[in-house]
Amino acid sequence: MQSAIESLRQPELVIVRRLREGPLTEFELAHEIAEHSGYEEDEAAHRMSQWLDDLQPKGLVWAGILFNRRGQSILAAALTYRGRELVG
Repeated sequence: MQSAIESLRQPELVIVRRLREGPLTEFELAHEIAEHSGYEEDEAAHRMSQWLDDLQPKGLVWAGILFNRRGQSILAAALTYRGRELVG
């Protein structure tokens, strides 16, 4: 488990740790990354889908697109069971 944490880049680590409190949208995650790393919020929002795509094959997060009744979409993410075990 420790090696899994050590292999994560700073933004990925922020994502996994922040999701421990519950699912979040891409905008909420971008804000957290901007507060805890060297990224600007706009850059973090732009890179969010790539970071989540990198975490999904590791089995740490679920990420997907949610739609409202108007057809507007937003990316959301949550920890998987394995992700919860990792960050406890």
